[in-house]
Amino acid sequence: MKRKPRINLPSAIDDVEAIAYRKAISFALELSVEKVVFEGDSETIKQALNSDSSYLSTFGHIVEDVRALALNFASFFFSHVKRQGNAVADKLAKLAKYSPCPSYWSDGIPCDVQNLVATDRSFC
Repeated sequence: MKRKPRINLPSAIDDVEAIAYRKAISFALELSVEKVVFEGDSETIKQALNSDSSYLSTFGHIVEDVRALALNFASFFFSHVKRQGNAVADKLAKLAKYSPCPSYWSDGIPCDVQNLVATDRSFC
C-alpha cells in the first residue's frame, strides 16, 4: 500500500485552519457530496471564508482556493463552532497527528470518539 506524504504544517493556527478547510472541501468533492456544512473553531477563518473581500494575510491565498472549490457544491455553508463544542474534531486531529498515514472512516465512528459525538451534539 502506497503511503501518502505527510503534510508539513505552518506554525500559525489560522494558516493550519485554512489548510484544513481546503483539505475537507477536496475530500468532500472526491466523495461527490452535494450539500455541505463546514465547521471550524476559528472565527477569523470563518469570517474570511464568508466575506467577499480579498485577504492579504498569510492564509489569504488558501481562503481564495477554498472559496473557488466550494462553488462546486450545490450548497455550502461555513460555520463557527466554539471549542467546547468541537471535542470530536479535536480528538480526531490528535489521533491524526500520531497516525503514520492519513485515514478516514466511512462505516461508523471510531470507538474512542463515539461518546464525544453525543457531547458535541449538545452544543448545536
